[in-house]
Amino acid sequence: MLTRIGPTAARIGVCAALLAAVAAAAVPTEWQTSAPPPYPGEMNLAQSDYVEHCGGCHGIQGDASPAQLPSLRGRVGWFMCNPEARSYLLRLPNVARSRITDNVELADLLNFMVFGLGGASTPKNAKPFTGAEVGRERLSPFTSVSLVKTRAAVVDGLIKRCGAPASLRLMYPGQPH
Repeated sequence: MLTRIGPTAARIGVCAALLAAVAAAAVPTEWQTSAPPPYPGEMNLAQSDYVEHCGGCHGIQGDASPAQLPSLRGRVGWFMCNPEARSYLLRLPNVARSRITDNVELADLLNFMVFGLGGASTPKNAKPFTGAEVGRERLSPFTSVSLVKTRAAVVDGLIKRCGAPASLRLMYPGQPH
């Protein structure tokens, strides 16, 4: 036997369901509750540029997970090992076509990424990017190539010539094969 409910009871039921949905959505997932980045209260321009232009996809701490993009933390420094890999970083579309038009400012951002977020993965003898190098390389952005295949070829070179770990082939740690 079905019981009819009045309009007030229906409204209360709908409101209760909406509140339950909002409450469930408000429970943060593990990646949303991770420790805040080790940025000082006053960020320098390179750190601020990273947060604004890169952190949305690559993660504020350089850990792209759960996004399926390359994680930077403890990994991006390997790309400073040889000229091809350095060029690769500078020719990526979101780097070469960055809204940051000042080449020195963009070099500072990239140096923060490779030396700061890259940490121990950055070779000891790696030279920082310069504004001139950024200006030269961003004239030839990757446009009609597979970024996945290009990255794979660059990473293979880093593994063979620089001793980078095979795990660098993964976009992010724990990526399914």
